[in-house]
Formats: sequence, structure tokens, C-alpha cells
Amino acid sequence: MSNRTPFIAHVRETDGLLQSLEDHLSETAEWCAYFTSALNLPQCGKLIGLLHDVGKYSNRFQKYIREITGIESEQTKIEAQKDIGKIDHATSGAQIIWDAFEAKRIPKILAQVLSVVIMSHHSRTGMKDYVDLSGTSPFLKRLSTPDSKTHKTEAWEKADPVIKAKIEDILYSDSLVTEFRTIISRIQENTKESGTLHNTFSLLCRFLFSCLLDADRINTSDFENPNKGTLRTLRQSPDWNSLLAKLEEKLVKFDNVCEINQLRAQISNDCKSAATQAENLLTLQVPTGGGKTLASLRFALHRAASPETHRVDRIIYIIPYTSIIEQNAKVACDIFGDDNILEHHSNLTEERDSWRNRVLSENWDAPIVFTTSVQFLNALFAGGTKTARRMHQLSNSILIFDEIQSLPIKSVHLFNNALNFLCQQCNTTAVLCTATMPLLNRVNQQLGALSLGAENSIIRDKSKIFRELKRTTIIDNCRPGGWTYLAASEFARGLVDKHGSLLMVCNTKAAAQHLFDILKNSDDHVIHLSTNMCPAHRRHKIDNIHKSLSNNSSTPLICISTQLIEAGVDLDFGCVIRSLAGLDSIVQAAGRCNRHGKREMGYVHVLNLSEEKIYAALKEIKEGQEITMDRIFHEFKNNPAGFDDDLLSEKAMNRYYEYFFYQRARDMRYPCKAGTGHPPLPQDATILSLLGTNDESTSEASRIKNDDALKLKFRHAFSTAASVFQVIDAPTRGIIVPYDADGHEGSKVIGELAACYSNDEISLCEQIRRHKRAQQYTVNAFPHTIDKLLKEDALVEIQPGESIYFLRDQYYHDDLGVTLEAFSELNYLQAEP
Repeated sequence: MSNRTPFIAHVRETDGLLQSLEDHLSETAEWCAYFTSALNLPQCGKLIGLLHDVGKYSNRFQKYIREITGIESEQTKIEAQKDIGKIDHATSGAQIIWDAFEAKRIPKILAQVLSVVIMSHHSRTGMKDYVDLSGTSPFLKRLSTPDSKTHKTEAWEKADPVIKAKIEDILYSDSLVTEFRTIISRIQENTKESGTLHNTFSLLCRFLFSCLLDADRINTSDFENPNKGTLRTLRQSPDWNSLLAKLEEKLVKFDNVCEINQLRAQISNDCKSAATQAENLLTLQVPTGGGKTLASLRFALHRAASPETHRVDRIIYIIPYTSIIEQNAKVACDIFGDDNILEHHSNLTEERDSWRNRVLSENWDAPIVFTTSVQFLNALFAGGTKTARRMHQLSNSILIFDEIQSLPIKSVHLFNNALNFLCQQCNTTAVLCTATMPLLNRVNQQLGALSLGAENSIIRDKSKIFRELKRTTIIDNCRPGGWTYLAASEFARGLVDKHGSLLMVCNTKAAAQHLFDILKNSDDHVIHLSTNMCPAHRRHKIDNIHKSLSNNSSTPLICISTQLIEAGVDLDFGCVIRSLAGLDSIVQAAGRCNRHGKREMGYVHVLNLSEEKIYAALKEIKEGQEITMDRIFHEFKNNPAGFDDDLLSEKAMNRYYEYFFYQRARDMRYPCKAGTGHPPLPQDATILSLLGTNDESTSEASRIKNDDALKLKFRHAFSTAASVFQVIDAPTRGIIVPYDADGHEGSKVIGELAACYSNDEISLCEQIRRHKRAQQYTVNAFPHTIDKLLKEDALVEIQPGESIYFLRDQYYHDDLGVTLEAFSELNYLQAEP
């Protein structure tokens, strides 16, 4: 560490070692320049790194850090507590940038970008709004903070001469403006036909924000805990050839004797061949059970290892459900080894969680990362700084989106614009995987449609693959008036007698439980699956189903489930009944039938259940039902040739999505709930607009004659948009359940977690471990369910005021999971259907 300046950036808690401000600024600038090089913006990155904490040169901050860290005395440390978070050390760097604009050294658009990034790097809400819904500019207001509070003049005078020289060299150089104008020109060229310039520009700001956040946090963290630095591989290129060799060694061992495995091998070979394609936004559309997980990884590894490919830093596998991510990550770990795989999601088990995993999850620092759609979208759009820090790691990467049809409809345009930006500007390759490919390239182009090229398909002959992998037939059994639960149950009994095993998939948990109640007393083995069960419980049930199906048990098996079973669950039933839904859901359910082609043909019967209540909150399911029955099924009956004589065909799926996307066009802009936000959002506000032209805020600025706000080149409401962005609408709360069957330890986990709040000697690390383990015994419940359980006295707060609840034993059942009534085995068996 340099000893040329007494100015302090940080003090290490463990040994009192000082990090000089000069070192922190210089090292952060190096990291930031490295990250922004993905966009060919190294000078921008270096400048914001040098300026982000320049305000710490003030006497006010230096006095504070010496007091709060106890350098002066323990007494001053106590007194300094009141100033935590109150000393502004970020605005001065932004003001220096703005001064450069006013001095005509840099253009206004560049000054806007760099200054909002610097001023916001410690903000709880993320980047400041350029213009908010009140027509005012929090951005300009922050820039106008008086010198008495920002200490800009003092800080600049006291700044280390070396730091000042570096800053002035960049501000006076042509390269800073040249590199920025280059990317602006590229963005303008890529968006001139689509009209998405403003939305793409917001992503550029977010990307630079991400680079600064990560650079600052890495340097600070590694100073405070040097062991973290030893885990990082950010500047090391992964040994892709070695990983590729491990995968090829695994693939060669697969049995390709049976026909279905030969087709899977063909899909895999197509993925290998496509690795050299010039296109970097691709689709992998294959029927369920086509082996797309390993096939897509084969594409990615061959592309990463190719000398013709630009630098690839990581492969990120993005999956909608944690139930899928765990099993896919386990497969990858078995092939590549744990050191090359990072899992980042909420349901990590105690065994799979570690200090290494938590450190590397901060910024996805691993060759192959498995994460969720929620984490991906949060990195791009969520508030605060924790998730935004990861966005820049999507550059120089290969992104594989599994089950892309599960993308929330409200996020369609946001997702499309983000993926176009990553693929066009950030050296990113993206692969969209599914059996039911949504038409993301055929939505409103002016709002954001995927820029899929003509040669986007990895599979050379999709029609042939779908035809040869056809293992099921969809049968429209819908009838006027629908099916009662009792009639559907009788129909199910007839099918299981014929086929040996049957899966029934319902749209609601209530419907699944009603059918289970009717069928549970039959001679067949009946299993119920629901999200009312904790992850450990569901996993155990699925393992038992898998064993029963694999062992060709003579006892007929019926599984009754909600949609949780439709993606990523490798089960092979003889027959399927699907409650009427969107065609995409029906096709996904079909993937659990005759999955491995052991039967000549599998049958998927679609029934319209008259007693299944689809409430307003399930609007997407209701609209999918109507389109499937009233249009797709009807048109297929009249003209099957128009669907290639198959409801599972690509033509059928394209027709369904044309209808569905047309009907949901408004929802694709991410509508905001009126009255939320500060100021309250108007009736027609959308996040797409807030991160685009932001007409709502601009109109208000015009009304109140806020000329300074109107003169800004861009007027994004970053903070407002982030405050209302939420991938999953449901405001659920976790309940820890006492699932103790078959060697599980839910009750023990509850006891261990409760001890965290009564025993001060339990370390923070151990507390984190216990909370992580509790996730495997947690059920997420809606507020109305929580309220009912509280009225029943079924919930107990682990510690008053913590809002962490566990469920009493008698309200958790081995067949049903969480129930709203206390059960005993006796009254359950005697219950009427």
C-alpha cells in the first residue's frame, strides 16, 4: 500500500490496517476499466472508478472514518454512529463530471451517464431518476447540492496529485469522447428501425453502473478479507478445452442403440456443428425429452473453446424453477467438478451451500453458472445495488435460457431489449431452449422484439426431429358443460387400468386436492404433488414416483399434480390427463408421457374440468384455456393439415402464440399498479416507458415548466422503475414446516433456527447455515393463507418481531402438505370425497 497520502478509504476491522484512498481509487479504476472494456469503454470505466469516492478526501469524511473505526478512541466510535450514511462522498465526483460538461470538455449525454453512475453507487434505490413522475429531476437536484455538503472544492484541492493527473488526462483526452460516441453510434444503428433507442440507452447506463459497483465492492471486500481474493477468477480465462473434453468423454458413454437416443445424439451433434455459426442469438427448439440440457452445454463449450470465437468468460445457464436448477447443476457438477460450477438461487441445500458459493455468487464468478430467471431479470432491472452488480457479467458470456416459454408475459419487451443489447453490444451469445418456442421476434418491434436472424435455429431440420421424436398424441376430450371431478376420476381409473400409470395435471391446487380426495381410497397407488409441500417433501415424492415407474411396479400408479411437474421433471407415465390450459402447458405436460419412447404411442387427454375455479388472478390461464379450446382445437378439427396433422407441431404452437401474444400485447410492457411508487404512478404507467421515453414524467415537467429537466438528453426514471419491478407478482411469505417423514428433519431445523434468536454464542456463519437449511423445509404462502393459518393458531412466530413463522405439526400432512385445518390420520381417512 502506498504511504504517500494520509487519506483513508477503509480500515480493516480484523487488524486495523489502513487502505489509502489513492490505492482504493486506483485499484477500483483498474477493475472498472477491465469490466467496461467489454463495451470498448475503458476510459469511461477508469474515470468513474477514479472519481467515485473522491469526496472521501474531505476533512469531514476523514474525521468520520477515523472516529467510526475507533482509530481515535472507543468514545468517538460511539459518537460517530449517528453519522453513518449521512456523509456525502459520492456527489462530488459526479459534480466534477458535470463541471467538465459545462466547461465544454465533454458532451452532455456523456456527462449524464457518468455522473448518474457515480452519484448513485451507494444508493439504496439504484440509479437516480433523470426525471421523476412529479416532473422534477432528482438527478439535477443531487448535482446542485451545495459545496458545503459535498465538499467538492476541498476534496479536489486535497486529492492526491497522481489521482488528479489521471482524472485530468482522461477528461482532456479525445479518446474518452471518441469511445463513447462509437458505442452511441452502434446503438443508434441497431435501433434505428425498432425505435427502442431510449430503452437501449437505459441498459448502457445500467451496464456502467454495474461495472462501477462490482469494481468498488471487489476492491473493498478483498482488502477487508484477503481470502476472498484468492477465490476470484475474473481475470483468468477458463480452460474451455479441458471442460469440453470432460463433456465429450461423458457423451461417448451414452447408449445410442435405441431410436430415441439416436435422435438425442443427432440433436447434440447439431449443437456441436452450430457452435461456429455467425449468429449470436439462437434458438434450440426440440421436443421435451430431447436431451437439450447437455446438448446446449455442448454448443456453448464448443463455441467457447473455438479459436474463432471472441473471449468467453463464462457460460450462464438460466432456468425458471429451482426444482430444475438443482438437478441440472448436479449433473454438471458430476461431469465438470464442483470447482467449475456455481449455483446461485434461493433453495441451496446445506450441502451445496458454502462460503465459496456465497462469495462467487456476488458477481457470478465461475466458468459455468446455474441461476434462475428471477436472478437474471433482477440483475437487469431490480432496485438497489446488490443485483445490479451482476449485470456486466452477462457480457463476454454464453447465456442458455431453458424453458424460455416460462418468461413472465409482463417482461417480454424488457427482456427482448436487454437480450438485443447484450448480443449486439456486449459480445454475448444467447440460446433460447424449449419445446414450445414463444414468438418473441414477432411482437411489436417499436417496443422491443428479439432480433433473430434468418439462420437462428440450431437444429437443422426441426420438422424431421419433431416428427421422429413424436411419442404422444393430444386428444381433445373437452365436452359441453365440462367434466365434474367425479366423472374425471372415473375416466382416470379406466386409463390407469389400461396404461399402468397416469399423470393428472391441474391448473389449481384446489382441483388437484379434490381429485386426490376422490381417488385416494382406490386400490391404485395415488400420489399428490403440490407447492403446499416444502422442497424436501416434493423431492422425496418425485424420487418415489421415479423408482415406482423405473421398477415397472405391478401396482397401478396415479400422480395428481399442479403445473410444477411440467418442466424439468424426468418422469415417464403411460398416460396423461391435462386440465384444459394453454397449448404450451399441454405440450409440456405431454413431455411426461412416453418420455423415453418405450410404448408405441402415449396419449394426452385434455379435459375441461367444470368445477376447477380459475379466478381473476389466474388471467393468463383463463385466456390460454379460451384460445386453446375455442380457436386451436376448433381450427384443428376443421383443418388438421394446417397444423401438419399434429397439435404438437411447430405450426400449432406458432398459431397459439400468435393468438395469445395478440391478446396480451398490452401486458408485455410491464404495466405498473396505479398509485404505487413515490410519487404515485398514474393509471397507464409501464416500466417499459419509465426506462424509455418516460412520457409521463416529461409531460409533467412540461406542465410545471421545468426547463432544466426538459433539456436533459435522456429522461429515464431509473429509480421509480426499479421500485416497482418484481419478477414474481405474488407477495408470498415463507412458512417453515415440520416435515419429518422418511428421515427428514423439519422439526429439528425449526428448533435449530429458533436457537439462533435465543443463544448469542451462535456465530453469524452458523446462523446463515441454519437459515439456508430451513429453505428446504419452507412453503411460500399467499397473504390470505397466512391470515387464515394465524386465525387457526396454526402458526408460531419463531421470535417475536422477526416475522418468521413455523407451522404446528397437525397442520402439515404427508399427502397434502400445508392444510388450513388440523388433521389426524383418522379423520383424514374418513373424510368424504
